[in-house]
Amino acid sequence: MKALIYSLMPPVAMGILLILGALPENNRWLSPLAMAALGEVVAFFLSLLVFWLLGRKGPCPMNLRLGRSRLRFAPFVFFSSLAVSLLSFFLNYLVALFTGGTLLEDTAYSAWSQYGGTPTWILVLVIAFLPALTEELFFRGGLLSGLEGWGQTSAILISALCFAMIHGTTANFLGPLTAGLLFGYMTVITGSVWPAVFGHCFNNVFYLVVSYLFKRYAAFGIWPYFVMLAAAVLFLSIYGAASCLESLIEKGRVPRLRGSGGAKAVVRSVLCPGVLAVAVLFVLKALLT
Repeated sequence: MKALIYSLMPPVAMGILLILGALPENNRWLSPLAMAALGEVVAFFLSLLVFWLLGRKGPCPMNLRLGRSRLRFAPFVFFSSLAVSLLSFFLNYLVALFTGGTLLEDTAYSAWSQYGGTPTWILVLVIAFLPALTEELFFRGGLLSGLEGWGQTSAILISALCFAMIHGTTANFLGPLTAGLLFGYMTVITGSVWPAVFGHCFNNVFYLVVSYLFKRYAAFGIWPYFVMLAAAVLFLSIYGAASCLESLIEKGRVPRLRGSGGAKAVVRSVLCPGVLAVAVLFVLKALLT
């Protein structure tokens, strides 16, 4: 029963984001960037706090996994974070090609033009670090642990699906889904949410850097060279992550996922009330924008 209640966390957060998104960005009280920061805090951090307070008594309280990750996982976390950032980029790029979308406009690359004139350190803090902290505490700290009674495989899938849909546009879905799956697995095997926070922040900084490069040097035709370099680094990072994970498994340092897996986990994830509610909100958002 408590897992069912926890599954309602994502639709609550998405509903708050949609309400705040309907407010005018330019107002007398807050700048657009401040509104974005407020949305992150209210939708994810405050929602997490409410559900944590509801579930802290009785069986199955949330385990936010706030302890430190062991140093032996550091190489795997680094290579995985690099790999998922590049893989998300290419997945979104392919979606943009097939749907006729414009990659630079449909993803986070618009940050510099949208918040032009903002000091770089503030952009990094609000666009990169704050979402990584609040969203990973919410999805991989609270939601994943709250759903572990249904099996860790189902919990990872549900948190990744909701993460992707809340970020969701047609041009930016497969990337967050892939990242959510990796961050969930990373959280479970390390026993800490901080590797996922690092990976998420790494991904956000990657998008900001690429955005800056294209904004500043687009006239020099660097796109083909960037794609070739990114592809090479992607293969190297995947090889590095796989090698590190293989070494950890051989040494018996990677725990197996507990609970149901396979088709049962997929069905339970797709039919989860929280996932279905977020899917409805996702469709409504797509129709209204």
